[in-house]
Amino acid sequence: MNWNRIVSANQAKPTTACSCCGAVVRDGFESCRAMFNAVLEREYSGPALGEAHLFTVDAFALQHSEQHGPRSNAFHLMRLCWLVEHGGDAGVRSVRRGGRAFYAARERNYDEFPFLEPPADRGELTVLSVLGAQTPQEHAERARAWGHSVWRAWSQYRVWACEQVGRWFCQK
Repeated sequence: MNWNRIVSANQAKPTTACSCCGAVVRDGFESCRAMFNAVLEREYSGPALGEAHLFTVDAFALQHSEQHGPRSNAFHLMRLCWLVEHGGDAGVRSVRRGGRAFYAARERNYDEFPFLEPPADRGELTVLSVLGAQTPQEHAERARAWGHSVWRAWSQYRVWACEQVGRWFCQK
């Protein structure tokens, strides 16, 4: 996937809103997903670019919840809570270390996760906010800002998410 090609393609006549997040892109959700895949590819290309990886994954998943399983919102919101409220490690490497606790809990407790109805407004920032970053530092800052934007948008579930993180991930 060519990063510059994805950026350029979206800049050519972006006239359709993504049906999930509302970003104005070229071909609706398909363009949005292509941009997300380009961001992921960029994050996996080097440690500095992957510093805020989990913010990217959770923000996109929560803004596009129709594309995931019915309990996916709960999982991603809990992990976003861990990142925002508990200072969790958002880097690509955390998926292999501390992030594994989330996957283990998902496997053990997925049936207990409720369906969380997405808010009408899913956040003022979207994948477009990260797409144009020029440096690794700017990329990380934009990914974190996107994650925080989505966390604020899902604030009606803040108490629930914090309770779950405390219950499953912050106990010894």
